[in-house]
Amino acid sequence: MTEVLLYFITFDGGSAAGGGSGVAMLSAGARRCALLYVAAAGLKLLLLPAYRSTDFEVHRNWMAITSSLPLREWYLDKTSQWTLDYPPLFAWFERLLSLGAMLVEPAMLVVSAAPYESAATVAYQRVTVIFTDVVLLLGVWAQATAAKRWAEGPQVLPSLPLVALAFLDAGLLLVDHIHFQVRPLRECPVLHITSGCVVLLLLYVVP
Repeated sequence: MTEVLLYFITFDGGSAAGGGSGVAMLSAGARRCALLYVAAAGLKLLLLPAYRSTDFEVHRNWMAITSSLPLREWYLDKTSQWTLDYPPLFAWFERLLSLGAMLVEPAMLVVSAAPYESAATVAYQRVTVIFTDVVLLLGVWAQATAAKRWAEGPQVLPSLPLVALAFLDAGLLLVDHIHFQVRPLRECPVLHITSGCVVLLLLYVVP
C-alpha cells in the first residue's frame, strides 16, 4: 500500500499533457484513480473492527425503517429513539442499502427500540461506506480537473497528488469510517464548492 501511495506522490498529472493524446491521458488518470481507491479501501478494511459511535445504530435503524415500513410511515415511526430525520434523498439511499442488507443478514432490518449488532452487520455497513467513497473520489477528481484546467489550460489532467490529499483526508476517515457518520453522498456537492478554493491554493504550493 505504501508503494501505491508513493506512486501517486511522484506522479505529476500535468506532465502527461505533452506526451500523449487526451484519451491516453484520461486512461492513465483513470488507472491511477482506481489504484488510489483500492489503496484507500485496503486501509479502511483494516478499520472494520474499529470504534463506532451511536451513529452506527442510527443508520442501521434507518435501513430497517425504509425497508420494513410503508413510505408514509418513514418519518413518523418512533419505535427507536433514532428516528429518520434526514432529507428524502438520503432516506432513499438507505432504502437502496437495505436491499443488500436483506441478502447479508435480514435481522438487521428489523425495526426495534433495542440496538442490533452482529459481525455481518458491522462488516456490511462499513463496506457500504467504502463503496460510496466512489462518489467522493469522482467529486474530488471533477473539482481538481476543473481547477487545473482553469489554471493551466484545457488539455491537462489534475495533479493526482492533490486528488490523493483530498480523497485520503484524515478528517473524512475519522468521521465516515471511525465515527460512522456516512457523509460521502451528502458531502460531494459541498466538496465541489469548498475544495475548489483548497485545490486552487495547492496549485500554487505543489509544483
